[in-house]
Amino acid sequence: MTNRKSRRQYRKAPGRRVWVFSELNHDLRPEQVAKIITAAGLEQARLEAAAQQQADEDATGRKGTAHA
Repeated sequence: MTNRKSRRQYRKAPGRRVWVFSELNHDLRPEQVAKIITAAGLEQARLEAAAQQQADEDATGRKGTAHA
């Protein structure tokens, strides 16, 4: 049986952010971890809000157009 893990490839989707750390830092303080998680969470919330706004605008535009 072949090892599936060795064949698995990972690709970053366009527009997807990836955090890259040059070296493992075992001395991270809880405040530093919280700052990293907060920044990622805020970025995700901003993207979701923008997507929701776009969806609302698209829905409003469709309501005003009559299709025959």
